[in-house]
Amino acid sequence: MNEEKDNFHDEEIVEAVNRFKRSLVSGRTKYFDVSEFEGIVEQLLEEGDIQGSEIAARQGIRIHPNAIPLQLKYAQILINKGHYKKALEYLKAVEKVDSGNHEVHLLKGTALMITGNEKEALKSFKIAIQNAGPDTDETYYQIGATYAQTGNIKKALFFFEKTVKLNPDHDLALYDLGYFYDQEDKINKSIKYYNQYLDTDPYNQYVWFNLGTVYNKAEKFDNALEAYEFAYTINENFHMALFNIGNTLANAGRFEEAIEKYNEFLKYEPDSDEAYCYIGECYLNIEKYDESQNHYKRATKINPSNDTAWFGLGLIQWIGQNFDQATRFILKAMKIDGQNPEYWLTLGKVHKDSGEKEASIEAIKTAARLEVENTEIWLTWAEVYIDFEEPLNAIRILKKAITKNDDPILKYRLVALLLQKRKSKDALQLLAVALEQDFIQVNYLHDIYPRSMKNKRVSQLINEFLEKNTPEIADENL
Repeated sequence: MNEEKDNFHDEEIVEAVNRFKRSLVSGRTKYFDVSEFEGIVEQLLEEGDIQGSEIAARQGIRIHPNAIPLQLKYAQILINKGHYKKALEYLKAVEKVDSGNHEVHLLKGTALMITGNEKEALKSFKIAIQNAGPDTDETYYQIGATYAQTGNIKKALFFFEKTVKLNPDHDLALYDLGYFYDQEDKINKSIKYYNQYLDTDPYNQYVWFNLGTVYNKAEKFDNALEAYEFAYTINENFHMALFNIGNTLANAGRFEEAIEKYNEFLKYEPDSDEAYCYIGECYLNIEKYDESQNHYKRATKINPSNDTAWFGLGLIQWIGQNFDQATRFILKAMKIDGQNPEYWLTLGKVHKDSGEKEASIEAIKTAARLEVENTEIWLTWAEVYIDFEEPLNAIRILKKAITKNDDPILKYRLVALLLQKRKSKDALQLLAVALEQDFIQVNYLHDIYPRSMKNKRVSQLINEFLEKNTPEIADENL
């Protein structure tokens, strides 16, 4: 019976909205009762028609000047339009008439928060919560949404959590918890809340899609595939779910299956340069270079500004040791996106392989400026000097690297070079620091410089470290 009443109410609102829209066209104001005006304003806001909702609210207030719900709707519209000062003035007037209405204080707090007055906003939010009664969960949610709007995600999450503690089925709060925990890289919590959302609404294709994306980040590829497949089953026109099934298979190293899914996607979206590009990458990974090249070329024909495709063509030429062609394609990619450190690093590697030391160093230097925390860039820079028999320059670069990048791999690489150049004192001092930072990575030192395992002083330092730290190391690796 309640569902029938809701449907009847919805039909009434739809009819009221249609009559209101016809009145706007005719220029004749129609009479609606307070609840109808409320419904009209809400429906127009949902449709994104801010101007229409404002007209409806104003007409409603003119006809029903003492209707607090309509006055609050108007204040909400003012806030949506960014007229915060005017909204606050209006809300203060409403507060004098109905100071116990939690929505007054909630809207007031929202306007204050957005304008940067958090201290006063919190006072209003506190009063709103105290007066919310059965609407406390929704009040918590709206406060959280305000914090999210102002960029304070930590506090937004706090209030969303309070919302679902009161109302475990609050779909908007569950969705936002899933979304924002994903943005904060708290993957397990994101998965938890998206799944909790799906317990109450298992047919939401977008939540299944988002859940698939989070599982992908967590490298839980089977779960990701299942989530995307659910999204696609719910709506077979949701082709991005099909596309992301391809992405997931590629991430899992199942390249031939991924190619099949991308081709299936291309039946519906034949002009997707991105799909052709990803197929090219899959063929590159299984070393079918002609097929890879054909698909990258197709991507560039559809979209000449697809830098990834041009870069892919450059990689194929580099693999074939066609260094001039490789450089030409990579430069095309960089003309589109000159701030991509991977492009600069790869260009440096191509120049290194073609014997152009200075050009290689200049490219790698640019890559390091763009992404100082990228360890591979610093290691490659050092390798250029090593390849050109300039080990002292390699040592200099790695010393510079460890002042800007705290990755222990860089320290172990420098230790190897110092040992090779018989700078034992410096090598042992740095090795002691690297062992303290990450003992497990000492294997990297042994891999790149096997003679270190036969160095008595190195072995002694490692053994002393083990004797002192064995319990802690064991605990860390349980």
